[in-house]
Amino acid sequence: MPFLVGDRVTCNAAKVLGNKHAKQRYGRLFKEKELLGDVQRIDGKGRSVKYIVYFDEVATSKAFSARSIRRHSTAAGGNAEASIPTAISISSSSPNPPVEEPHDQESNDVGDGSSLSCHGVQWKVVDGIVEDWRSSPQFGTHILWGNDVEEVHRTPLDYWKLSFPSQMLPDVISWTSDQLPVGCPKATEEEILAVFGVLYSLTRTSEARRDLWSTKDGLFPAPRFGERYGLSRDRFEILLRHLSFCSALEATGDKWAPVRRLVDGFLMNEEYRKYFLDGSSVLMNLYLHGERKPKGVGCELKNCADADTKIILQLEIQEGASIMANKEYVAEYKLAGTAQLLRLTKPWHGSGRAISADSAFASVTTAIACRKNGMHFTGLVKTATRMYPKKYMDEVEFPELGDDVTLVANVEGHNIMAHAWGDKKAVKFAKKKLTKLRSEE
Repeated sequence: MPFLVGDRVTCNAAKVLGNKHAKQRYGRLFKEKELLGDVQRIDGKGRSVKYIVYFDEVATSKAFSARSIRRHSTAAGGNAEASIPTAISISSSSPNPPVEEPHDQESNDVGDGSSLSCHGVQWKVVDGIVEDWRSSPQFGTHILWGNDVEEVHRTPLDYWKLSFPSQMLPDVISWTSDQLPVGCPKATEEEILAVFGVLYSLTRTSEARRDLWSTKDGLFPAPRFGERYGLSRDRFEILLRHLSFCSALEATGDKWAPVRRLVDGFLMNEEYRKYFLDGSSVLMNLYLHGERKPKGVGCELKNCADADTKIILQLEIQEGASIMANKEYVAEYKLAGTAQLLRLTKPWHGSGRAISADSAFASVTTAIACRKNGMHFTGLVKTATRMYPKKYMDEVEFPELGDDVTLVANVEGHNIMAHAWGDKKAVKFAKKKLTKLRSEE
């Protein structure tokens, strides 16, 4: 009996992923691992027929002949053969693997061409939506100076002190001094500030660090960091080597202790909140230190920033899967990206601000969560496609560059919009299309 669109089928993981990737994901038993998928499309005729199968566990589509797959259940839902037991495995090279998204067996069912159903959500194709932002709340980005700093006397250091948790600066000086070798002079506030200044300057030059204290002019003027910062190279190196943001006692037992106080101090900086008023939009980003793939090393931070000035507003350290899985909002929304976005944007819940995010956060669940918490959302959808019309977006054809399609739906009383357009440079998205999700009233 031939397979039909909608049939549930199984296939060996090695045939779906290849031996190398299947072994990395499932270990030595990868040749026995069976993956469950849906027949989404049938190409060809007769002996050359190919079945396009989507495997939800690995979010991959692949073409197979009838000999390579076995029927698990029919499109109507009846069991065709005994179910093959499989173990769900979550593997990721990220320091914070996301909570696995629950998959729904319902597929996108295109009806009359103007509406479709996706995991219980009814989407309708529309000609397009033009929004009048003048009817939306308007915000502006401002730095609100206190009376302690006169306008004519503002310096770069004044701006820097707004964002740095200055209340912990005395502790940083003390902790660093405690780590210095015996007989080495204690650190001073001027020296610690100079160390920060040198570190910022290092991001703006390609010269070797040892050459920045040179005083000999060549084709270009010498950097003269010693004269500029009042700090010799030897003193800078020893202070940098022992720079500490926690006490020696705290550093034991918590691998994030060396930076935790700095991150927490940034988030709880009352002076920063007092003088900085962010704009109408907030950007969600991912910052990495070190390579993320194939093995996670170094440190990973996720943050949100003001869209107008690009000033970072919130930070969160990725502390590992077990710790992140127990943080706020994870139990309620099940998705790590949604939970993290809500934690990072918590100061703006109920403000009507617009949140823009990449695929690490974007999903229909995130869009609805933002509306429930009084915010708007726009994001690029890549992997978290539950309730999103991915199949329709993959199959729609764009004859000309820039052609687009828009769908709308109402989920839990909130209006959301899905949008896709043709772009030849968007190679990382299926069929070279960019997809966008937006929530609005």
